[in-house]
Amino acid sequence: MMKWKNFRRVVLFAVLIALGFHLTCNRVFAEEWKQQGSSSGNGIADDGIDAPRTDVRVLGEEVTGKDGEGETDSGCMTVFNIDNRNLYTGMDKTYSKGYVPKVKKGKAVIVLPLLATARLKGDRIKSTVNLGEGENIPFVQKNYEKDISLKKHKIGNKGKEKECYLISYTLDLKKKRYNGGYPVIITVSAQDEQGNEVRQDFTVYVTITDGSDMDTAEDTQTDETENPQFAPKVIVDSYTFSKDTIESGDSFTVKITLRNTSKTDTVKNMLVTAASAEQIEMISKSDSVYVEELQTQKTCEVIYEMGIHSAALQGQYSVPITLDYADSKGNTYTGQGSIKIMVELPVKIEIDPVAVPKEIQMGETIELQVQVMNLGRGKIYNVRAVVEADGLRTKQTAFIGDIEAGSALSGSMEVTAEGISGDSLYGKTQGTVTFYYEDEAGKEMSEEQFFETTIMSPLNEKKEEEEPDDTRQWWVVMAVIVVILFGMIGMLAARRFWYHRS
Repeated sequence: MMKWKNFRRVVLFAVLIALGFHLTCNRVFAEEWKQQGSSSGNGIADDGIDAPRTDVRVLGEEVTGKDGEGETDSGCMTVFNIDNRNLYTGMDKTYSKGYVPKVKKGKAVIVLPLLATARLKGDRIKSTVNLGEGENIPFVQKNYEKDISLKKHKIGNKGKEKECYLISYTLDLKKKRYNGGYPVIITVSAQDEQGNEVRQDFTVYVTITDGSDMDTAEDTQTDETENPQFAPKVIVDSYTFSKDTIESGDSFTVKITLRNTSKTDTVKNMLVTAASAEQIEMISKSDSVYVEELQTQKTCEVIYEMGIHSAALQGQYSVPITLDYADSKGNTYTGQGSIKIMVELPVKIEIDPVAVPKEIQMGETIELQVQVMNLGRGKIYNVRAVVEADGLRTKQTAFIGDIEAGSALSGSMEVTAEGISGDSLYGKTQGTVTFYYEDEAGKEMSEEQFFETTIMSPLNEKKEEEEPDDTRQWWVVMAVIVVILFGMIGMLAARRFWYHRS
């Protein structure tokens, strides 16, 4: 009996404990359910007309944080929702009924109406567009960024207005585009009144139906690879200058001949531009020449007037020529060419007159002195002098050598009189002293001096020197002889007189 009584007490005690635990759990869970229900009731109020839905994904709306995992990070708040119930200007359908951006005449128009659940600083937001990457995207890449203000906009056809942030973009489409759906990510950023950063991404899909099919495009690319179309080439065929030698400080005209090498395409609207070059000045009024059309395998000429700076050094200078033109289909191309200008330094020398005697005795050898001054800005080379005259022979050429700019050098040579060719060996003869020299380009130049001299006979010269002396002595001798004769006659007469007298 005692044992059974104790057992009942234990069972009763266990039942009481279990009943208390059950009542406690029900009260706790009931409180949690109540809190959850209260939390659900404190969400975004629905006014029953156009309350935004945050879970709408008709166009792939996507709220992502900075980490890109599809959630807003702790530093940002989600406050924007798409107004999916109202129809705005530029939309054919509301977002709830499947809005699709319009694509027409090479443009894609995107309309994105946003409602904010919090007050934003200045009632302004900033939006940017990410068009994606890749060769096949249909959009022309540009920088799209807008500041959007909170304003009232017309909705529907009844003239009602709704206050929202209305984002609208008109995207340019490529001429060569492929059919399909392409995502466009619109990023919206702002600050609330407390200075918290707000950033959300919305993805809108643009459907292209007026482009080429990808399979057809691949076949076309294969065909184009097999049969490539080459662009017409325009080249600088030749060019001529108005001067054979162009020196620093000169002005000249250059005539450039252009050739269309294509056998099938005519070149149109060609602009020929001569670029500026070092030490070369463009004298023409314009550095560009317009050519309306250039037929296949034909040539045309353009003319420029140019000048070389006086300080330009000797050497070759290049003037770039740019050719901008289009083919018959309107495709534009750019070609390059150049003209080469060889500039030489002007050579200026001064030669002292060579002192050649007016008379040279037959067989006599004289020494002639020559001197050359370089007055130019370049060096001259291999300066030498040569005498040429009938009846005169030089033993060697007077080699002066290389003369630096602003310097002078001299030389000498021996000349021997050997007699004039012909019947008489003596008489007047004419000759030249020729000076040869080379510039820095190796071009040989020369200058001449003329002279005249007389070759004399050595006998004639001695006779002419003695005859005046003999003439004078003859008169003296004759005078002496006469005086002596008269003296002798006087002495004889006196002697005879004295003789007869005695």
